[in-house]
Amino acid sequence: MASRLVSLFALVAIITFAAVGTYLYRSLYVQLERRDDEELIGKSRSIGHLIQEAASIESIKANRHAMLDTISGHDRLLVLITDAAGATILKNYTGSEEEGTALLNSLQTARPNTLGRVVLEENSARLIASRPTTSSGEETLVVVARTASDRMELLANYRTEVWYAATIGTLLATILSFFLVRSGLRPLRLMAAQTHAISANRLDTRLDIRSAPRELHEIVESFNAMLDRLHRSFEQLTQFSADLAHDLRTPLNNLMVQTQVALGKQRSFEEYQGLLSSNIEEYERLARMMESMLFLARAENAHVAVKIQLLSIEDELTRIFDYFEGIADEARVKIVVDGSGEIFADPILLRRALGNLIANAIRYTPAGRTIRVEATQTGDATSLTVSNPGEGIHPDVLGRIFDRFYRADASRSSSGGSSGLGLAIVRSIVNLHGGEASVESIPGERTIFRLTFPKERPGRSASGPAPMQK
Repeated sequence: MASRLVSLFALVAIITFAAVGTYLYRSLYVQLERRDDEELIGKSRSIGHLIQEAASIESIKANRHAMLDTISGHDRLLVLITDAAGATILKNYTGSEEEGTALLNSLQTARPNTLGRVVLEENSARLIASRPTTSSGEETLVVVARTASDRMELLANYRTEVWYAATIGTLLATILSFFLVRSGLRPLRLMAAQTHAISANRLDTRLDIRSAPRELHEIVESFNAMLDRLHRSFEQLTQFSADLAHDLRTPLNNLMVQTQVALGKQRSFEEYQGLLSSNIEEYERLARMMESMLFLARAENAHVAVKIQLLSIEDELTRIFDYFEGIADEARVKIVVDGSGEIFADPILLRRALGNLIANAIRYTPAGRTIRVEATQTGDATSLTVSNPGEGIHPDVLGRIFDRFYRADASRSSSGGSSGLGLAIVRSIVNLHGGEASVESIPGERTIFRLTFPKERPGRSASGPAPMQK
């Protein structure tokens, strides 16, 4: 990047110096030509004035020194005076016949008192022609020319100096730009060094926004936000792996220990049958866990078909109440449902989400208390809430309550109880519907889980079967 910037600086510098040099060269050329033209016009007028004061052409020949004194000090000025027939009266040069012929031709073609151009011995010359008459009325032809050789020498020297200056200026600009770019990119090198220090074991490292230029603050903030997300995801993945290993270890240990004990000595048919029944329970628990994990993985990658229908809230709540009524009676708790209206949702997934919340509420509700399942219509959303009294959830863990395998109180989850995936499944189901799952809890009083569904039919759908698990 530094080399590209320095190269661009060098390119801009040489273009700029070349453009400025060309402009100055052209300006000098125009000024010199204007000065020469003014001098030509002045000398032509002076010679014409002397001719007009002369009595005759012969007096001009006799007084040639006065005429030549008019152009003295100007060795580049060429003067040719002829009579009307073209015979030379006076000239101040000893040029070749070609040069004289060119000047004579210019007399024939040039308009009087008008600047023109002629080539004399491969040198360009500016000239002006006039036709003054003597006091006796004799017509003369006068041409005054100035070769451009002296001006060309000056311009050639000036052009050389300009290119020298442009070359040196470009080199200086390139060298200075190298140090300026290197200094300007120093914050980027510091950011790169900080980035190199970030690894899987140091995801808590953040880029120092104070050392970054103001123009890079947005990039640094975005990068740090990305690191925050990666850190959280990595921690969740690490915790998920640990929790998965822990949850799989318990049923596997139960299966191994029971089988080893059973094989330790000869058992009766009834004992083997009991062992197999116990093993089936553990297998079923493992199967439920695998099914839940598969559902979450497919839901996160939009591989779960969401068959949205317009459902009656009252019918769905009644169906849920009928399913859990017996379970609630065994746990000595009461379920109250209240709500009406309609909701756009997949019936199987909706029942699964509500079922997980109610099952969780039954598990943590003290005996003799009431679980409330309610539906409310608010603005452009429909909210389903499941609230239960109890110890509640500590505020420190509310943010992780929907994480996989997370349990707010691990001691309250027996080996055959919750796998810690129920609330994660609830959140995935609501997200598939374009809604949001949230939780509020007052420790020692009540916990409220709220599922918010949009009133309008969601446009999102995916492919694949949606398993149902109660």
